[in-house]
Amino acid sequence: MKRFNLLFPVIFVACETIIISFVTALMHYLTFSEWNVFNTLIVMFWIVSIIYTKSYNIGRGVSYLNTIRIALKSVFILFSVVSIANLFVDYYPFTIKSIFFALSIFTISILVFRILIHFILDSYRSYGGNIKKIAIIGYDKMGWAFYKTINNNNHLGLRSNGIYQFKKKKIKDNDIPIVGSIQNFYNEYNNYDEIFISTKTPIEIQKDIINFCDKNLIPVKLLPELANYEFKNFFIKKLYNIPVIEVNQLPLDIWYNKMVKRTFDILFSFFVLIFFVSWMYIIFGLIIKFQSKGPILFIQKRNGLGGKVFYCYKFRTMVVNNLEDTKFADNKDSRLTKFGKFLRISALDEMPQFINVLIGNMSVVGPRPHPIKLNDQFSNKVDKFSKRHQFKPGITGLAQTRGFRGKVYGFHDMSSRVKLDRYYFKNWSIFFDLKICLKTVLGILKYNLK
Repeated sequence: MKRFNLLFPVIFVACETIIISFVTALMHYLTFSEWNVFNTLIVMFWIVSIIYTKSYNIGRGVSYLNTIRIALKSVFILFSVVSIANLFVDYYPFTIKSIFFALSIFTISILVFRILIHFILDSYRSYGGNIKKIAIIGYDKMGWAFYKTINNNNHLGLRSNGIYQFKKKKIKDNDIPIVGSIQNFYNEYNNYDEIFISTKTPIEIQKDIINFCDKNLIPVKLLPELANYEFKNFFIKKLYNIPVIEVNQLPLDIWYNKMVKRTFDILFSFFVLIFFVSWMYIIFGLIIKFQSKGPILFIQKRNGLGGKVFYCYKFRTMVVNNLEDTKFADNKDSRLTKFGKFLRISALDEMPQFINVLIGNMSVVGPRPHPIKLNDQFSNKVDKFSKRHQFKPGITGLAQTRGFRGKVYGFHDMSSRVKLDRYYFKNWSIFFDLKICLKTVLGILKYNLK
């Protein structure tokens, strides 16, 4: 395994150097220009960034999505640096077309290479390569769960013959083997690359094993017992000399993820407002005014981030009435105008909400903001309902792509929406947002074609 750890990073860096050199050379060939010192600097920057970020370190149990995310982040940083540098140097007189072509070829090449490497590593570990022999200490539910996990996932490359127990006791109906006592482990420690200790093991025994492993240069990891396994991420911090496990931090709690999401919201909403809402407001406004008296926009109070009230904008779809906050509409509501019914079915009545996004009290993707009275109706009935107000509401969301659109018809309907909203927060990424946007557009087109 030591030879693998030495050779693999070298092979990985060499392959990616070939890819970026090939794409750079191809771009120069297509634009009839010559290789120069700036190209060499770009290649060197990429090599340094790979080594610095340890992109070659595709860990055990890492998802393919994470591999794709890291690759795209690296490509984005490279092209950002090149673009910023070019503002000062003004060396590359390439057309937008050639730059886009080079970016596409390079991005696809890096993605294909890294996904392929990830697959090869998983397969190699499944068939016995790059294996780590591990000792599991603690014959309890933590040890059992970990043993079953590594046995059911050979691609992790972790192998164990069984579990060491710290005291002898009769175990009924358990097919997980016991390989001996703690004393047996002390006699056999040379056979292992890593040690995993259940935190249900007595503290004194844990200390003795950790001290023993420190002296013998064997890595130790703990298997903590937590009250709830639904948490997606665990973050271990230290408050002076006290270890603290943070179990409920979400992706959007991290500042740079917030910045990425807000940047996407601003760019996307600005584009939609300029190229779509600008002319929709004039044309739709005339039709709305022609069919019924009243304003073009319907403005209603909704709960936003942290439950704070904000004004939500929509194209008015009904005749002006006094029941807007008490009687919730569906597509067959008698208060709808003919054009209003079309707007609701097509979801075009939501388009002015891109103003809310640009202002900052909504996001493009997030939980749909419901009328305040509807929130009051379900806030004490649906488990963890307030979690949907942990971040900004959205024009569309995961729940909408799963068919939960329009009027809420009861407890199950609302409960399902809240569960999907919470799942979205736990699994957020900018690619998840893009996927939801694409599914929303395709869903609306499919719904209207029917």
